[in-house]
Amino acid sequence: MSDCPSSPPPTIVNACFNSMEEVNDFARRAGGKADYRQLGKGPVTSRWRFRKRGEVLLNSHQLTNRVHARVAASEGSIVLSLVPPPFYLLVDGEAVGRNQILLTETERDFVVPGEVSCTNALILPRHMFEASGQALFPRLSLNGELPDTISCPSHDWSALQVEIQNLLRIGSITSEIISHLLCRYLDMMVGETEKHGGERFLSNGSTSRVAKRARDYVEAHYRGPIRMEDLCRHTGVSVRTLQRRFSEYFQVSPFEYIKARRLNATRKALVAGVASRDQVTQIALNNGITHLGRFSVDYREHFGESPSATLARQRSSSFSFI
Repeated sequence: MSDCPSSPPPTIVNACFNSMEEVNDFARRAGGKADYRQLGKGPVTSRWRFRKRGEVLLNSHQLTNRVHARVAASEGSIVLSLVPPPFYLLVDGEAVGRNQILLTETERDFVVPGEVSCTNALILPRHMFEASGQALFPRLSLNGELPDTISCPSHDWSALQVEIQNLLRIGSITSEIISHLLCRYLDMMVGETEKHGGERFLSNGSTSRVAKRARDYVEAHYRGPIRMEDLCRHTGVSVRTLQRRFSEYFQVSPFEYIKARRLNATRKALVAGVASRDQVTQIALNNGITHLGRFSVDYREHFGESPSATLARQRSSSFSFI
């Protein structure tokens, strides 16, 4: 995945439909394999939010009324779904809800048993899922048949739900965000495997060596996209080892470190250069910041002042009086 200037911008869709015919037509046009059928009496409303970049789709689908759907992932793809509380779905007759990840490849029967439901999903090519899993957890094999549902720790599962909702509301996803979400999914899946006696995937390596190698990679690449897979490959350890040892060494997570590095580089450029307000956005982009909607908020939280305040102070300090 790449966020180079030639890459197409993400597709952003917010839609609302009032009939199953509209829902099925929309699902087909969006590239999905689904056949929705209304079970309950009365009007039905279907609300969609989705953000697409390349072959990866992040979406939220809310239905009012009882509905039956025959759903399958597109060929070569995998769907990772979460059902936020208090909702649940019947999938092939089994209840799926809180603290569970649902994996869909082949056709499944989905039934909305209540009057309202909501599902959040990350849809991506299976080869991307497998490659990320191998990079993040070198000893983990994902080439075989995957389980249908995986139970997850409540705190991690809830945090991921909130993060997905925020991303859908903000309206922008990057290759880094996709990598981060996939890392969260895989981390919960592998964590559950370990808890039930599966092979442990933690690698050896001193804390300082792992942290410094990750730091060096960030220093060389922070102006472009950095995925957790990249850091794991560069350091030669699993994602859990990387996160634990990096946090022990720097007292922040790799994600927080990358964000801080970019904000500091942007501030340094604002202070050193004679920039105008119109140039602030370009300076931020040049230093790897792509979430421009959050940039001013993140900058203020980090430095206690806005980018424009830094710029104004820099300009006023450039004058001297005798």
